[in-house]
Amino acid sequence: FLMRRTRESGQKLKKFMIYLMGVIMIGSVFGVVFFGFGTSGSGSIEYNDFEFVDRRNFWSTTVNDREAMFTYLPSDVKIVLIDDDVINRLKDKVQIDTTYDFNDTFAEPIALAQYQIGITLNNFNVFVRKGFTSEQQDFPVITCGRSTNFVPVIYFKSSNETRVYLDDDCIMAEALNQDDIVRIKDRLVYGILGII
Repeated sequence: FLMRRTRESGQKLKKFMIYLMGVIMIGSVFGVVFFGFGTSGSGSIEYNDFEFVDRRNFWSTTVNDREAMFTYLPSDVKIVLIDDDVINRLKDKVQIDTTYDFNDTFAEPIALAQYQIGITLNNFNVFVRKGFTSEQQDFPVITCGRSTNFVPVIYFKSSNETRVYLDDDCIMAEALNQDDIVRIKDRLVYGILGII
């Protein structure tokens, strides 16, 4: 008799746990549907009449009724040394080419920066073409020699300092560390969109 009661109470506990898990899962689904994934951040910051909203993994602002996303705030990227001519070369373009050496030390953050530039500027009708300085499968070869006033080239590379400058017609984006690659990307996009 005692074993049957223990078994019955064990089965009741299992059923209760299953029901509890079901309620939690259903509640989670309704929470996501009605409240989102928690993308609303912990606040916002004003910079040059732009409101930046913290979306936890990135900052978002609106430029000409379109969303622009950044990893760093404008105040965090102003340390990047950049020639004034660089931003002027990039503004009001229909296409911008980006390139780097396939075996560069910072290949992964550069690829991420290329992707993020493309996502953000595509929202502003700017096509960003990604390539390498040498032939790689399924990617175009983009070198500084292909840079023109109509289609400028940004050449990302690791270096012993972080700076962005013009070398003839090519925009050299050199970074001392991996985080600076992303800072450079944000600084360039801030300049293109007229935020900085």
